Amino acid sequence: MNNKIITIIPSLLILLAIFVTVPSCSHSTPSFVEKSIVQVWKPDLNGGAEVLEALGVAVGDGTTVLTVINYVDYSPGELAVVSTEHGKFIATIQSIDSRTGATILKLGSGRLPTVTTRDATTLKAGDKLIVWGQDHADSTLRPTEVLLQVINSNSSTLEFNVILADSTLNKGGYDGVQAQGAVVTDQSGKVLGLESVLTNRLVINVGGPGEIAPIITIHSALELLSTNSNNQPWANGPFLIAANEIGSRSGYYVGTVRDYVPVATAITQVLSELGGPLSTGDLPQDFTSYVLKNQITQSSDGSLLTTVFPHPVELHDSSGNVLAQAKWVGFQWYRNEGKPNRIVYGNIAYIVDGSFELTGDISSLENSVRTLLNDPTPYGQ
Repeated sequence: MNNKIITIIPSLLILLAIFVTVPSCSHSTPSFVEKSIVQVWKPDLNGGAEVLEALGVAVGDGTTVLTVINYVDYSPGELAVVSTEHGKFIATIQSIDSRTGATILKLGSGRLPTVTTRDATTLKAGDKLIVWGQDHADSTLRPTEVLLQVINSNSSTLEFNVILADSTLNKGGYDGVQAQGAVVTDQSGKVLGLESVLTNRLVINVGGPGEIAPIITIHSALELLSTNSNNQPWANGPFLIAANEIGSRSGYYVGTVRDYVPVATAITQVLSELGGPLSTGDLPQDFTSYVLKNQITQSSDGSLLTTVFPHPVELHDSSGNVLAQAKWVGFQWYRNEGKPNRIVYGNIAYIVDGSFELTGDISSLENSVRTLLNDPTPYGQ
């Protein structure tokens, strides 16, 4: 079968900024924070030079690094951790929270200085924080003073929202940076969280000018250090989710879905009840293209859900036979002219390797999508 590259909205392809920088701050920033932040580099997909993936901090006993990985184009393997003070280390992934992309890396050898943390639930609206970001032009860390605008009140306490303190910058006059996992601290240098994942494939993280993507709370991320973290539903579940229901609206999600477990369970169940192969010659051009925030759209052929996994997953038929492996999967139901429900899958985002018929009960998946699209999160627009 010839590979077919799915068309993606151009605006998603050029989305680069995770948060915004300010040339200087009105306060003195704690230098020890800068010394404790590390860079995380991943191998280039084409075998070239390493690529800066994210920032992170050492936690626990100093042999582990907490960072944020975008698993759209990366499957767990070796990464390079670079400290300006202590050199370069080779690390492997130990635990993943697919809801947020928060990841624990284990250093092959050596230790790093750890950071002091603070529970984000102690913050109040109006508190001034510092974002430690990576300037892509000269690779220097640049602190940015921000004003906390909203703290999401949800039982999972996965993230909180901030906005630039200087309202004059809310008109778009700022420089962009390109490293997720940027470290957010209070003014004393206590770490509150890490910048969430940026992807230009499926999910829009950045709001209007002056807004910064939601910050993953440090305490929720540190749960990955627990001994049973790899047994949690989100350890190997779907990472990114985008949905579009007929007669409804589009939604973009980076795991911070409030009801993550039912969604992940429904997706996993459907992938174990597949039928025979189907053609992909009639894929709609908007299969992974979802409109920008606050716009209503309909798929040209049924309801859609697209998701990516940190680890490749097996696709099975109802007898348990392995049909294929996939890095990403797209689901399509209520198709035009009574065509059968199907999945489309591939191992490179988003190149299609094939398709199978959905033969099992999709009611749980359908209900999950409806819940997603009515969930008032930053991504469910």
